[in-house]
Amino acid sequence: MTDRSTYLELIRELVKGDPEAYRQRCEELDEKGWDELGLVVGAAFFLAVRERQSELASTPDIIRYVADTRAEIAETGFDLVPAVAEALIRSATTGDTAALEDVDANLIIESEMLLLWKLLGDFSDEKLSRFLVEVNALSERWANA
Repeated sequence: MTDRSTYLELIRELVKGDPEAYRQRCEELDEKGWDELGLVVGAAFFLAVRERQSELASTPDIIRYVADTRAEIAETGFDLVPAVAEALIRSATTGDTAALEDVDANLIIESEMLLLWKLLGDFSDEKLSRFLVEVNALSERWANA
């Protein structure tokens, strides 16, 4: 089993709003490598959207969720491309990835990270820890598929 703990902790630090720990983790990944970040973030995003599927059941729900997320991150210097963010959420709920075929992989990962901040933001430390165990298991299954 591959050690993905650095990626998992990066997600934890992002969600919990610990900028210093997040910066340190990024520096660690600069040295270690970012090779599986997309895999881990993708697994986390998939599970997080599935967790909130009832809130994201329709196109208007998804549009509203993305707009709310954009409003919340407006002061951070980050932003989402609405069409990409909406397509990512739809792909996690429906499996249809056609709208994402021509989207840059880095934009997908960045968008998923920003959406994860919102999707997981109200998780307790205990719930987030359990969630990250699930993410690790799904990442492992996907890596071996």
